[in-house]
Amino acid sequence: MAGRLDGKIAIITGASRGLGQYCAVQYAKEGAKVVVAARTEQERDPRLPGTIHDTVRMIEEEGGEAVAVACNVGDVESIEAMVDTVLSKYSRIDILMTNAAVQPPGFINTIQPRHWELEFKINVHGPFHCCRAVLPAMVEQKSGNIINISSVAADRGQSHYGATKLAIEAMTRGLANDMKDDGIVVNALKPVGGIDTPGIRFGRAPGQVGGATPLGKMPPPDSYVEAATLLAMQTVDTCTGGIFNDVEAVERFADAETVARLAAVQPV
Repeated sequence: MAGRLDGKIAIITGASRGLGQYCAVQYAKEGAKVVVAARTEQERDPRLPGTIHDTVRMIEEEGGEAVAVACNVGDVESIEAMVDTVLSKYSRIDILMTNAAVQPPGFINTIQPRHWELEFKINVHGPFHCCRAVLPAMVEQKSGNIINISSVAADRGQSHYGATKLAIEAMTRGLANDMKDDGIVVNALKPVGGIDTPGIRFGRAPGQVGGATPLGKMPPPDSYVEAATLLAMQTVDTCTGGIFNDVEAVERFADAETVARLAAVQPV
């Protein structure tokens, strides 16, 4: 059912490839004007294909509207400049998805300290500063929807990446409570299992974060992008402060036909 996000202005960070790109394309199909915000303007490694301009092109080829804005979520000034660009063009921001993240190699006892600090800078401080940057516009509108992206690594709590995602989930609950009276929704979404992306196939050592590089067929992003769309439709009266994997979100918010259709492609 197209048009569920008609007229909405949506920012998605880390949307040059992978889950962010999937959601950007889906949001555009649902009628949103999508701001594709990421660092990658030129492909530098064929193992990690995709740029902000590629994502915009994919959206435009489907008849949607998108704009590419270079943004490094590890740099507060870059985030603020990106938000200023969006407000200058569209005068409002309805949806923010904080998808950008990094996942350095190693275990907690072996990760290089500079990588530990970088991981928190991108995965935790980045979403914090992105949220803070859009809040003034959302408060003025008395509406807005923030979706922070977590991971099943937060459930396991056994890795440095999981530590950053646990922090994201705690921040989500706290910010939702802070902003409820202003009409601003804040929820978190995570994939229930591996979804085929360039990042997940990038090459990982067995036993390290994310496990071995997958070789076989993985589920398509259908369930995940549907969950992302459903969360973008929530209000403070329907759901805020929730932490969902895509299966949970679909089962809670979708109709029975959609739940049954997506069950066939969800991981067992």
